[in-house]
This record gives sequence, structure tokens and C-alpha cells, in this order.
Amino acid sequence: MRQAVAEPGTFLTDPLTALDRWAGDEVPIRRFEPGRYLVSGAELVRTALAGTTTPFEAKAATFGAVAGWVPGSDRSRPVNAALARELDRAWQAVPAERITAELRRSAEAGEAWPGALSTCYLRLFGEQLFPGLTPRARQALQDALAASDGLDRTNTALRRLRGRIAHSRGDAALHRWAAGRAEALPEALRAALGSADDVALALHGLVGAVCRAAAMVLAWTVLLDRGWRPGTPAGTTLPPARVTEPAAHRVREALRLWPVAWLLSRKVTAATELGGVPLVPGDRLYLCTYLLHRDPGVWSEPGEYLPCRWAAPPEGHKARYLPYGFGSAACVGSRFVNQATARVLDCAGALDGFDLRIMEPEPVFGALLAPPVVRPARPG
Repeated sequence: MRQAVAEPGTFLTDPLTALDRWAGDEVPIRRFEPGRYLVSGAELVRTALAGTTTPFEAKAATFGAVAGWVPGSDRSRPVNAALARELDRAWQAVPAERITAELRRSAEAGEAWPGALSTCYLRLFGEQLFPGLTPRARQALQDALAASDGLDRTNTALRRLRGRIAHSRGDAALHRWAAGRAEALPEALRAALGSADDVALALHGLVGAVCRAAAMVLAWTVLLDRGWRPGTPAGTTLPPARVTEPAAHRVREALRLWPVAWLLSRKVTAATELGGVPLVPGDRLYLCTYLLHRDPGVWSEPGEYLPCRWAAPPEGHKARYLPYGFGSAACVGSRFVNQATARVLDCAGALDGFDLRIMEPEPVFGALLAPPVVRPARPG
């Protein structure tokens, strides 16, 4: 058996520098810590993602707190499909003028992206997904989203405590809402999950996952449209740019270059091997879409933002483009995030009178790949 290439220390201390050094080096699996492996070979990534229990165990952010819930199982697939349909229905019910008004309101207030965009999405589609949710309950969900966004950048003990409180209140608000309703969504979830507590956990996880992911994809796309590049310093203003590529192509390219789900995880549950590397129970695999999406064997100019490439994607791209994972445990909200982002971009003329001022210039490689923090501002 072969051994994984060892890269101790560099990945955890400075992810972006390490990843950019490794991009295109054709090393499919490397050990960056004892029992921890970074996987970027296309075949190995798909093999690991196909597993949900043995030998590779998956956890789903949406349902991770629900006991006994196995992503991709016969039990979970129908519920995931129903939730995906409900997300699509709710979003399509939002009028375009509401989207435009919400973008303008947020820009006029100078709210910091991407965090404020999470709340924008909750306001836009939450009223469709959760009709009759009380203002107090909606505020609890907004507070939980803000706590999650804050943890991406400042993971202090106090912030974690505030986050736990906010998330607990968000769960409780959805519990109260779902417990007294007989609409198809809460009833279908209760039948599948067995309790109102688990319904609340599932809905809360779903809202957090899709709002935060959609917010980050939108922010990344707008930043890239306006010419942002790594190393752009704080204080820089990015003016509106004339874009001609379809919104769907821009979203796909933003997700290729800066995939929000940049690191997917699997726990090894049985002795096995991957790419000839022996693995034992308890080892962790981190499947790196950031490196996969920059494979120079497939993508020309892999470090450049070129939405035009999606008019005729390169041969072999499907195996090396996995922004939402792969297989039965792929993200339930993937269709929603792409379509919602493209629809918002079509309404983004509301931002034409605003620059974006960079406040915190560095991307954050946390649970999600968060873009630089920016604020909309009137020129001058």
C-alpha cells in the first residue's frame, strides 16, 4: 500500500496559501495531521462521497442534530425531495419587485455582506415558506443566522455562547409554529421524523443552510463580477460593472472558483483504503472541492473568473465540478441556491447606484468558504 503525501502544519495555519501551492500538483490525497487526510483526486472524492455509513460516514448539516438521521438513506431521500420542492415553490412565489426592494433597502442601510444577505433571503422566502410565523419567531431565526455568520470570522467563547442561545431560541420558535399547523410541510416532516422537536431541528437546519449558502454565493458572484481578486486591500471600492454573461453562468463560475462547500467531510467507520492509502476507523477525510475545481487538466486558466466557459463546458468537467457534493447525500438545497442566486442577480440593477467597500479583505475558510466582508455605499 502507498502512503499519503504528508503536509504537516501548513494547511491548518494558512489554508489559502497551502491550497494555492497544491492546486494542479496532481497529488490525490495528502495527510495534513495524524488521521486527517485532504482528498482532491476526482475519483477518490466521488468514491468517498458515495458512502454515507460504511466505510465512510456522512453527516448532513440540515439534519445533523436529528438522532438516527442518515443522509441518503431510504428514509431521508423522500423528505429531502419534498423539502427541495417546497423551497423551489416558496422562492418562485416571491415577486421580482420584492427582491428588488429588499436589495435596495439593504444597500441603502449600508448593511455588511454576506451576513446581511442571509437575513435578506430569510425575509424574502421565509414569508412564503412559513406563513403566519410571528414577528418574534422570525426575529429568533434572524438572530440565529447572525450568530452563525459571526462564528465564521470570530469564534470566541462568548460568541459561541450567544450562538447557542440564539439557535436554541430559533429552534423553539419553529417548534411552536410547526406544532399547531396541519400544512403539508410540517405534517410530512413530523411523519418522517417522529416529533415536533425533530421537525424544528430539521427546519432550523434547513433555513440556516440555504440562507447562508445563498447569501455567500450571491456575494461571491457580485464581487467577482466587479473585479475582486485575492489581495485586494481593505478600503478598496468596487464600482458596478457591466456584465453580459447570463446569471446562471456567473453563478456556476463563482461556485467553481470559490466553492462555498469547499471541504466536505467523511468519517472512516471501517478499515479500508482509498487510493491505496490505508485508513482505520476514526480517520477523517476532507474532500476538497476548491482543489478539484482548479484542476488544470480540465479547466483552462483555472484561477480566472470566466463565466463564458459555461456556454460550452470542457470535456470531463462533471467529474471535477461538485459544488454541492455528490450522490445520495448531496445538498438538499443545491437547486434552490443556484436558482435563487440567478434570480436575485437578474434584479441586481437595484445595486447599480452603489459601490461595494471592502471592510475585511480576506476570505474565511471555515465551515463555509465566506467571501470578504463588504458594505454597499454611494459613490463619493
